[in-house]
Amino acid sequence: MRVRRRAGIFRTLALVSVLALVAVACGDDGGGGGGGGGGTGEDGVIRFTFAPDPVWDYLKDSGIREEMEAESGIRIIEQASWDEFGLYAGGHADIVSIASFEVPLLEEETGNPATVFGKYNIDRSILVVPADSDAQTLEDLKGEKIAVWDSVSSTVVWGVLANEMYGLDFRTGGGDFELVVADLTNTGALAADEEVAGALVLPDFNVPPLLNGDVRVLYDGQTAADLYAEVAGAPDHDGPMINIFMAPTDWYDDHPEEVEFFLSMWERGIEEWQANQDTIIESYPQHFAVETQEEIQFIKDYMADHDWFVETVYLDDEWVATESSIFPMLAEAGLSDSEESPRFDVVEAPA
Repeated sequence: MRVRRRAGIFRTLALVSVLALVAVACGDDGGGGGGGGGGTGEDGVIRFTFAPDPVWDYLKDSGIREEMEAESGIRIIEQASWDEFGLYAGGHADIVSIASFEVPLLEEETGNPATVFGKYNIDRSILVVPADSDAQTLEDLKGEKIAVWDSVSSTVVWGVLANEMYGLDFRTGGGDFELVVADLTNTGALAADEEVAGALVLPDFNVPPLLNGDVRVLYDGQTAADLYAEVAGAPDHDGPMINIFMAPTDWYDDHPEEVEFFLSMWERGIEEWQANQDTIIESYPQHFAVETQEEIQFIKDYMADHDWFVETVYLDDEWVATESSIFPMLAEAGLSDSEESPRFDVVEAPA
């Protein structure tokens, strides 16, 4: 019963999001069928929904996207949205980017099997405490208030970590901690002001308290992904992924050329990121929630040590095996009804 109750919380939150956006999405089909609704779409066209992103903007503004589309004859129709879940579920996207561990939930809500075929952003969340706190680990914060920005996303990953590392229950609405949901940009400030004993933060959305030393990062600065790699027994693993690339299985199976082109486009984006990281940060500071030169330099320095972009978008069998291990961990922590992972498909990178 405990497992079903928790899983139900996540399903309810997701369904509310879906219903709110389907009504909006239905007003603009964006071309062709497909997406979460299960159609096959139009050949040579990829309808893609993704949150605003600096690498994507760089590909567009540099002319790389236009050049690659012209050479391939394949077009990407983009829909920028902070809630990709709803647009995809409404059948208005062929490819979407969400967290790897959220895929089964999206499959359940749409009733349509999906295939994960690429990776992009690693979970970058960190756990911070007020600068003068004596806490050294999450276990030290048992029973205390901890600020989080939602009940899913990285909170779920930390739920896995809490269970695997300490046998503790980390979730909103119950468990061994009092999780306080706050705005994404304010979790770090709540810890800095000592209104909470700890906070999950995304570094780029909480630069001021990190820059000013008002909070201290636990685990020697390790991210959720670093800690997951340890509990999964794969120290070099990049994951869990907060952004993978996923498509309805029927669309994916019917459009191998579009899938190969899509991955080649994003692989080029990763190459550009690796070669021009500072330039991209300076050109699109809004994507890193920074404004001043001091804040921009902080993000540059932080990214040099904690880059949350993958080295390649292409999957391999070893990566898939380790990433998939999060699903039984979710079930063990009472955060999912099933241990089964979604379908991952390894596409060979061009020689």
